[in-house]
Amino acid sequence: MNQAALSLLWTILALMPTPHLRESLKALLFLFLTGHGKARPQHSKTKSPSALSRFLNRYPWPTRALIRLVREEAQKALDRARRRKGPKPRLLVVLDLVTLEKRGHFPHLPLSFFHGKWGLHLVVLYLVYGDLRVPWAYRLWRGKGEKALSLLALSLLASLPLWMRRAFQIRVAADAAFGTAWFLFGVRRLGFEAVVGMRRDRRLRGGGRLSDLRRQGSRVYLWGLSFPVWVAWYRYPLPQGGWEWRYVVATFPATPRTLLVWGRRRFTVEHFFRAAKSEFSLGQFGQRTALGVHRFLVLSLLAYLLAHWVGMEGRGSWREAREGAARVLLPELVVQVILRELHALGLGPPGGGGESLCGVCGRCKF
Repeated sequence: MNQAALSLLWTILALMPTPHLRESLKALLFLFLTGHGKARPQHSKTKSPSALSRFLNRYPWPTRALIRLVREEAQKALDRARRRKGPKPRLLVVLDLVTLEKRGHFPHLPLSFFHGKWGLHLVVLYLVYGDLRVPWAYRLWRGKGEKALSLLALSLLASLPLWMRRAFQIRVAADAAFGTAWFLFGVRRLGFEAVVGMRRDRRLRGGGRLSDLRRQGSRVYLWGLSFPVWVAWYRYPLPQGGWEWRYVVATFPATPRTLLVWGRRRFTVEHFFRAAKSEFSLGQFGQRTALGVHRFLVLSLLAYLLAHWVGMEGRGSWREAREGAARVLLPELVVQVILRELHALGLGPPGGGGESLCGVCGRCKF
């Protein structure tokens, strides 16, 4: 996948209208890959913070075109990995809500409270196929009183390209926040299968609630739905100790084992959120404009994708993956930072005397 990552980076750099913007983009990607989860423009060692801030907030470069190119490369990666023979392969599409907590005054950002957290709330669509992981799209949820979570999730599902629907059998996994009748009906109307968490007090059409069921894999009708669902439940350990019953429903005939296996696969998005925040600075934006925040989030997700593609060959940790991606994709910036650190320690590179000089520091003879 190294070649795919390099091809994607070169294509994106070709989008930038000027050399200055190309250098700023490379500096930001390098910052995301080497920032240890705390990357902000003021931490850059290759570009000034003001230049990076203008790149995010002011300069006119095609953000939507960049997103389209990334999706095209992701589709090519999925097409190369998908099985050609036998039944149509299943593509897992995970939907979840993540809150990027913020402190301070951001008058131009739609911050709100949700479950005691103040910040930006993103509904993220995440693709999983084999070893491939692709953060495909996100929508901003403005909090209670605004557009429902289920409607935002359905708009994300409807944006999946026609090629993907034809090439894969799509199975959607989501937690109980999306367990509304409207969401289940919308997923079925799109022609997808769904495995969704559900509240234990959810009402059944014939009376009673999910918690009253005694047989795993029961086929029931939820209140407000015209089609049946299949139900399973499991013991979920609580962070403070103890456990509780959690319920999962499927819109297709499924055994309890199948329900629980696909329900557990939803937690791959939790691993993504943890890696994106701790390794790729997803919630570290300090921009005060909506455009700057959007671009910051897009580049953070791009850095995650590039590191994932490069790291697939090494099978190491996320730290090793992002550092390896920096060496493979941006070697000139790696050398430049090392030379500056050596110079700060008084261990500058030896001077050269010939006509051929190093393009990084202008001194070394090669």
